Amino acid sequence: MTRTLAELRKAVENLIQQQGENAPVAAWIYTKEDVMDYPDPDGEVDVTEEVASKVINSLDQYDHIYTEIFDIIDDELRQMNVLN
Repeated sequence: MTRTLAELRKAVENLIQQQGENAPVAAWIYTKEDVMDYPDPDGEVDVTEEVASKVINSLDQYDHIYTEIFDIIDDELRQMNVLN
């Protein structure tokens, strides 16, 4: 799910209220800077802010990322004998 930084801040604040500020969390955050500064073997790629925003917003189309994370959670729970 892509969000603005303001939306992300609000979501994190809500999570802190619900779960406490010391609750464990795993997060990966990619911003336009990650796209704009993308390394290219031939030098830096010249990416505009508009293109970077489109790339970030298109990440929602890749459901396999979420599937992979949940598969890993499932595997970890099975290794800990929490799931059969």
